Amino acid sequence: MNRKRDKTRRITQLPNLLTEPRTVAELATYFGCQHQEIQRDLRDLRSHGLDIQKSQGRPPLYHCLPQEKTAQTAPVRAVITHAMLRLLHHHAPTPSRIYHQALTELADQLPERLRSVSSLALTAPSGDTPRVLETIAAAWCWGQPVRFLYKKPNTPAPTWNTLHILFMEISRSNHDWYIIGRRPNDSSTRTFLLSRMLDAERLTDQTSPEQFYDPRQDLDGAWGIIGGVERCRIELRFHPDVHDWIADRQWPGQRASHRDEAGYYHLILEAPLHRNGVPVEILTWIRGWAHNVDVVSPPWLRARWLAEAQTLLERSRSGP
Repeated sequence: MNRKRDKTRRITQLPNLLTEPRTVAELATYFGCQHQEIQRDLRDLRSHGLDIQKSQGRPPLYHCLPQEKTAQTAPVRAVITHAMLRLLHHHAPTPSRIYHQALTELADQLPERLRSVSSLALTAPSGDTPRVLETIAAAWCWGQPVRFLYKKPNTPAPTWNTLHILFMEISRSNHDWYIIGRRPNDSSTRTFLLSRMLDAERLTDQTSPEQFYDPRQDLDGAWGIIGGVERCRIELRFHPDVHDWIADRQWPGQRASHRDEAGYYHLILEAPLHRNGVPVEILTWIRGWAHNVDVVSPPWLRARWLAEAQTLLERSRSGP
């Protein structure tokens, strides 16, 4: 029964793994099985119509050609995917030719009336895909721990860390990659910013353990990438001048809203706390509204916000 279950798992996962060229040895190591079992799996997949290519080199590489998917059958999906890739291509601080390549390939699948304008909108890629991103992505896909050199803010020197990767996420605030994982022998979840990783290597002789992780627990309601169980309830009051910019959308963690008789817009939401006990990501957003917002509650956050405003005023009075 276990062998049958293992074969089912391999047959299910192989098509996704073979979107990149792999050797039989790599696949056998990933699944913890014999080379002959992988070769039988590949034959079975071919017999069921999967287009698996085999290179001429030694050792041969196996690659699964994706089935054609046309945008004409799903225009909404094509347009949404196109928009997401453009967002990464133009705004992500981590440069990558892969974003540009994916956009080019997707443009070929768009209807003719979209294809021409999409091609015109493409700009030259801003840089090569960072090796660290390639290493981290491979470690996550192959279920291997990764060792990386990380530079924390306001620390004198970078330090080496080892991580079992659970998830990779693009932050909604800065569009950069964040890596979520657990250190060996540590059940707590950690988050690392890719652009602060100076070097990285996969520990190819090790395998990350199977660990349950529900990204929604950390990321739902997060303003950027910080999430978790610890949250606070915040009430903000916005000046009538900015009502239309605030009231026309649902904000992360929003619980209630109303407009008072004076025209001020009240927004009540829950925000996750950083490990220092401060909702740092939403606080950054609050600062951006300057004099157009007032922190009503909780009292400790209002006091912090007022203290920052007072500090800014004192610095401006003292001159540049």
